[in-house]
Amino acid sequence: MWISCLILVLAAGVYVLRPLFVNAVYKSVPPPTETDNDYFTGRKTAIYRNIKELEFEYKMGRLTETDFQQLETEYKGEAAAILQKLDEMNSPDAPEIKPAPDDKADACPSCGAIIIPDKKFCADCGARLQTAHG
Repeated sequence: MWISCLILVLAAGVYVLRPLFVNAVYKSVPPPTETDNDYFTGRKTAIYRNIKELEFEYKMGRLTETDFQQLETEYKGEAAAILQKLDEMNSPDAPEIKPAPDDKADACPSCGAIIIPDKKFCADCGARLQTAHG
């Protein structure tokens, strides 16, 4: 009887403590960098959400009409500016902006993209890369 209780306690302990050790592996991986496009897309989503919440608050009677109109005008102006910026960034005429390679990272000699270590070809342009082995 006591053996089964001991096994149950050990299993519960492993279940509870496992995230502490599993997350340590993921913390060593650097987080992805946010591009301008990601930033503006996230900001656009947040502004749309704010406009919806503003409309809800007004319909619930928590905002006066003048406050609602003032805030709505500000949000819509900011949304328009962000949409214009996204259009400029995503237009086919816009120059392609690539991140500058880090000092630690190697760059592809053909396109300048950051190369993944131990790969034989560039992930962006497909050019053959010089490896340490030849």
